[in-house]
Amino acid sequence: MIVVGIVGAPAGGKSTVAKCLQELGATWINADLVARNVLEQAPVQAQLLRHFGPQIADGDGKINRSKLAQLVFGDDDESQRGLQYLESVLHPPTRIEITRRLREAESAGVQVAVLDVPLLFESKWDRSCDEVWCVKSTWAHRLQRAQQRGWDEAELRKRESKQLAMEQKCRLSQRVLTNDRGLDDLCCQVRQNWDILTHSDAHYVTDAHCQDP
Repeated sequence: MIVVGIVGAPAGGKSTVAKCLQELGATWINADLVARNVLEQAPVQAQLLRHFGPQIADGDGKINRSKLAQLVFGDDDESQRGLQYLESVLHPPTRIEITRRLREAESAGVQVAVLDVPLLFESKWDRSCDEVWCVKSTWAHRLQRAQQRGWDEAELRKRESKQLAMEQKCRLSQRVLTNDRGLDDLCCQVRQNWDILTHSDAHYVTDAHCQDP
């Protein structure tokens, strides 16, 4: 099985590339969705409510992700400590579940698995990838997409500041795609690279595919 990691700047089109690969037959493992499922687990909810208090909950007692985000994504020391605690709770079970899904895909004979993980290099998930694809896009295009998500310019810059520079991501990646000319053009680039990837005579083996955390 070939494992492809996807990286890029916020609002750059990573999920679009992953979706294009899925439509070509790849298995898409979306770490954000895995983490959301982990957050829904009762023991995790209880642990976070004990730490952060009822201010992060809705009237039904369940955690509201927007309220939680407001506490942990600021620039002050208290927010940073809160983020570190949140990551200490969510990351281990998320990593275990992603590893389980990789193992499951490999056992099922899947040809290509796509690993869509925020901060892929920073969290060392690139060690489980045979290739990493970087999605580039101009600031203007990314800002337009970000605004469609409800982010303003300050929010986009803040999110970008917490990641590796794009130049470094491109340098560490095996393939670089450009997302500035529309969906059809981006998907065409994906198909071209897919054909190269899946028709190569090379035998891809990564011992770290499914290492336990």
